[in-house]
Amino acid sequence: MPNEIPDRGIGPVEPLWCARDVSTFLNVSQATLSRWRREKAGPPFLQVGGVSRYNPVTVRAWVREQENAHG
Repeated sequence: MPNEIPDRGIGPVEPLWCARDVSTFLNVSQATLSRWRREKAGPPFLQVGGVSRYNPVTVRAWVREQENAHG
């Protein structure tokens, strides 16, 4: 897969997503993501150099959890 980073002993890892990537994936605005971060209500994120980033695997897992909880 061309977007994967080479294995460094932890297995292949996808590049982290920015808020724009996540907002596109979830079909919500970046403002909604920002509010969710403040309210600790959306998908888990991490700060990298003061910028919010999202692990794509974690975002997908969060979506599945939402489906199970509310579906």
